[in-house]
Amino acid sequence: MSSRSFTMADLLAITGYTRDQMRGLLDSIPAYASRNTQVRVAKQYSAQDLLVLRTCSQLESQYGLQRGAVAGFVDGMRSALSGPRPVSTTPRLLLTFDPPDVRYVEATERIEEGLLVPLVPIFQAVDEYLLPGRTQLDWGQRELGFGPQAINSTTAAPASVTAQELASSASAKQRRRTL
Repeated sequence: MSSRSFTMADLLAITGYTRDQMRGLLDSIPAYASRNTQVRVAKQYSAQDLLVLRTCSQLESQYGLQRGAVAGFVDGMRSALSGPRPVSTTPRLLLTFDPPDVRYVEATERIEEGLLVPLVPIFQAVDEYLLPGRTQLDWGQRELGFGPQAINSTTAAPASVTAQELASSASAKQRRRTL
């Protein structure tokens, strides 16, 4: 993710929480409540924090989990959401309550019991925030649009040039050299 640091305003924008709601959530999570800051200096957050806190806000607002329960999953979410992970078109988090555990799962895995949280909307919201207007990713491969290029040349050949035209051009250059 990005090395840029973020502030409370960014957390509010990504979660949709008010400042009081976010302070309450951060105070209930030991990893965030114990951060030392100097007086009148804004706390700094990473892009991973945006992802984790967006997930926490979803668990609280959409699934109705209490803040204490959400706080118990934060360490597991941080490790599950940190890379590298297998590429999946339907990434999900599986939260189990007895014992408390968080796993990143594929859609094809067999799931016995737990809360299954789809990550695509969360990833898309964070990606849209970090790279506005560039989230038209289809989570799959796409053509890069590289055209043919001349070998041993510093400039690229136009995309409309065919291999046959390149070959005839190369033979014409060789004829000029022999003359």
